[in-house]
Amino acid sequence: MSSDESAKPDGLTMRPHHLMCLFCLKGGGNPPDRESAKLDEKLKAIEDDRNILITLETAFDCMGGPTTFPDKYDPATRRKDLQVLRALNMVPGATRNARELFHRRVPENIANLEGICQLGGESGSAWQECPLAYTGAYEKGLEEGIIIFRDPVQKEQSKVDSCDEIMSTDRLQVRPHHLCCILCAYGGGMRAPLEQDNLWEILVRSRQDPDVEIELIEGPCMVCPPCQGYDPDKDICDAGCGIKDRLKDLNTFQKLGLQHGDVLPARELWALLFEKLEKLADICDNPDAVIPEWGTCGSTHSGKYEKLREEGVEKLLNPDPEDE
Repeated sequence: MSSDESAKPDGLTMRPHHLMCLFCLKGGGNPPDRESAKLDEKLKAIEDDRNILITLETAFDCMGGPTTFPDKYDPATRRKDLQVLRALNMVPGATRNARELFHRRVPENIANLEGICQLGGESGSAWQECPLAYTGAYEKGLEEGIIIFRDPVQKEQSKVDSCDEIMSTDRLQVRPHHLCCILCAYGGGMRAPLEQDNLWEILVRSRQDPDVEIELIEGPCMVCPPCQGYDPDKDICDAGCGIKDRLKDLNTFQKLGLQHGDVLPARELWALLFEKLEKLADICDNPDAVIPEWGTCGSTHSGKYEKLREEGVEKLLNPDPEDE
């Protein structure tokens, strides 16, 4: 690989504008840096592992250094790198997994190459447009997509297997913030299993056996196996909410006075949550968020949690039949 772009033990290092090049390559184009930047190898690595980490590096560091006039790269590519980073709300040196960049961040923020590779006509020898800029290869690559998600059959089997375990095990393992998710979903009308998670099954098991032990853990739990954002090979959540969910777990632990590995009977845990957590915003609100990773959850201010809290634990675990 070239000196500026290399494989790392934990991922890849790439120029920001090469994110665009990979979409062009996917769309049938032949980017100018295809060989020198090993773009085919990078594309395969990303398609093989949607969670591979990618660090975006430019001629500048995150503060615009190290010199007032960099001698690294030509001005057109220096500009493209910074244009891409600005559009993605990122800085040099930022690291994201491939799923976040190629499934979410780039498609949501860079719909075309205008202002990046398309300059409205060349204005000098230093400002030549990419030969692929107007071919539609980038847009075609966006349409086809780069990230490969879980096989639907595998997800369906994960749902079956994980639900069987939930109903048979003596101890449930649950992320603390998923307790809030369960209540939001139930308060919003969840009355049957959901295809994408096991929130309903955890509530049902709590009702069937209020003394079943619940072990609170950080990270993916028994709710997660059917989720599109769950990577079963790495046992991680790779969805865009992953980092804020880590904080929500820790904030919930702090409110409850508990920590990873603590175990309580289901009835006691639900009662403790209602006692200690007055409003959901204390866990799920991020009013000052300026990047997607820290956005506020959609049901934070819906009042669904607060209504169930007022009704109490007994109503939650022993609902009226007409309410179900």
